[in-house]
Amino acid sequence: MKNLLKHKTVLRKSLILLFAASFCMACDEQTVYHTFQSLPAKGWQRKDTLFFNAMVPDSATLYNVSVEVRNRNNYPYQNLPLLIYYDSPEAQNIKRDTLELKLADSAGIWLGDGWGGLYQSTLSAGRIRIGKAGEYRFKITHLLPDEVLPGINDIGIKLKR
Repeated sequence: MKNLLKHKTVLRKSLILLFAASFCMACDEQTVYHTFQSLPAKGWQRKDTLFFNAMVPDSATLYNVSVEVRNRNNYPYQNLPLLIYYDSPEAQNIKRDTLELKLADSAGIWLGDGWGGLYQSTLSAGRIRIGKAGEYRFKITHLLPDEVLPGINDIGIKLKR
């Protein structure tokens, strides 16, 4: 009986420690904006542009921008070429960049983290200097010739100080 109580106490302490550690890791003050947009199950339309409206609180700060992609097993290619650009409160299309996100190796093995047919990959999209606090609009389109691109589940943007 004492042994059972001892194990329950150890288990309870372990769970509390695990909860506290995960709570501390979730509080990432460096991340200013992080969100995903889900795409239709049938696929990402070639003409569809994804818009991300990020409220940026600090001016004169250098931010790291990254693009995150969640793909399914039915994505037909190794790479995903993307066009990313953004608008500031004063001007449109300030910075434009083409990114090549490698999702699978030459043997067709998915490179991202995941399981159960869904994988997440992250690619740095560079650094931007925010001149004025306000709402910035990031835009992403895919550059493949497919009218409907299957297998992309979600696209995300992350801004970190």
